Amino acid sequence: MNIKCQEELLRAWVQMTMCIRGNRILTDMSVNEMVICSILFRRQQEGGELLTATELGEETRLLKSQMNKILSDMERKNLIERVRSSEDKRKFYIHLKEDQIQTYLREHRRVMELVCYVARELGEEKMRTLTALVDEATGAVDRFQKEEAGGTRPEA
Repeated sequence: MNIKCQEELLRAWVQMTMCIRGNRILTDMSVNEMVICSILFRRQQEGGELLTATELGEETRLLKSQMNKILSDMERKNLIERVRSSEDKRKFYIHLKEDQIQTYLREHRRVMELVCYVARELGEEKMRTLTALVDEATGAVDRFQKEEAGGTRPEA
């Protein structure tokens, strides 16, 4: 692939990121808080085990220091609570507070309004293509990072 094509992809990626951040789609929480609430909400709805900060960090790929700051902010906003494990007193589980689920669902609806708008603008075929391409690109990013971490990626 030629460099011009790569630069165009980078430009489009940066432009989309800036557009999403600049439009302040979320009003009551940050993007990272929304992601964490989404994970906690799904887990709680499915009756799954509660997650620790470490497990949330692994799932979101956030650094431990980032996760701790975000969780502290969420605790101050009264979105979550940390529940001490009854088996291991050193372990704390993160729980989305029941009275804050509506806050999460309101933010989720706002994001879905954006997704629905984009879907209408693009049409179903382009939306399916975009979804497949984003999934494929995500896989490529994962492989890049794994190869880089393992020292197996050839230099560009």
